[in-house]
Amino acid sequence: MKPISLTMRYFLGVGCCLGLAAVYLLQDMKIGAALFPSDPEWRFIAVKSFRFFLNDVLSIGLIWSLFPRRGYLITALVVQIFGMVFFLIPYFILKIGFGLGDIPLVSFLHRLILNPLLLLLLIPSFWIYGPQVKRHTRKGI
Repeated sequence: MKPISLTMRYFLGVGCCLGLAAVYLLQDMKIGAALFPSDPEWRFIAVKSFRFFLNDVLSIGLIWSLFPRRGYLITALVVQIFGMVFFLIPYFILKIGFGLGDIPLVSFLHRLILNPLLLLLLIPSFWIYGPQVKRHTRKGI
């Protein structure tokens, strides 16, 4: 992977932060009604999935701007796939399939899906763990 310049990293980081802020501020817009005007379940799935992927792509961009290493990017993609399989799909099953919208578990999954918490938690872990990886790779451990 070709390294990116420091200026591009700054632009990418600022752009991703602004994008995350825009997703949060524009969360109440009724975009799903234009896509699926007649079916509320598909509208719900489309809007939540779009927001999940947009938040995660912007978070991965932020991680890449802070830590431009291939290993960190792959870890962030694995975490995104994990979140989709173990949080997004079960959330849809519980919320739409079983109609369990008001129980605490579904509320917790809702927060994990709409906020890019899993990927943003990688930033402090990379920050702390990164120097240890560099130290061990230099020693040959």
